[in-house]
Amino acid sequence: MGELTPKQLETHCRGGWPPRPWYATRRRRRILVGMGTGSAGLIWISAIVCLYLAPSTAAMWTTFALLGAALVIYLVVYAALIGATRGMVGLAERYLDERQSRERQKVQVEARRGTTAVLIVLGVLLSLAVPRGETVVQIPAAAITMLVLSVIATHLILPSLIAGWQMTDPPPDDDDDLDDGDDRADEGGQHGGPGRSGETPGRAVDGQPIDGNTAA
Repeated sequence: MGELTPKQLETHCRGGWPPRPWYATRRRRRILVGMGTGSAGLIWISAIVCLYLAPSTAAMWTTFALLGAALVIYLVVYAALIGATRGMVGLAERYLDERQSRERQKVQVEARRGTTAVLIVLGVLLSLAVPRGETVVQIPAAAITMLVLSVIATHLILPSLIAGWQMTDPPPDDDDDLDDGDDRADEGGQHGGPGRSGETPGRAVDGQPIDGNTAA
């Protein structure tokens, strides 16, 4: 959707909203993806409403309400996915490094396959919905408009949803591992265990015993 610069991305991530705990773990990111999928589903529901109720005032207001809810939900999800993917979603292509560029291309390929699958399913459903023997079918213009909008919206949001779904948690920092190792080594020294040089307590470096009086 957006074409952010690195400065805008940094400002977005430091802004504190959406809160980082919303997308800090893979489980929470997938919950966000589910919400984004639901926002796309609302647009498809509005197309079904128009198919059966349009033209009518009820169809119009129901469609506006569903579209508004879908837009609000997806904007929140999209803002969270920008931070979750560290710019792979939202950042302009020219600012991506090689790894991010490869990941985005892979996601876009999978999104195109998803859009193709949606079109195939839609075509099958429409063919089944047409009564046998009918050569002319009357469909409200609002329903056709919403069907087209649903396909376009699905095509646009699929890349960000796929990226959020596939995003893995980062590995633990090496500094933390090193600190833990130093702590364990220090504890060993405090409890009389072998030191870092592998010396045995109670013996000198050259292997001669220390009797407490002399160390020849």
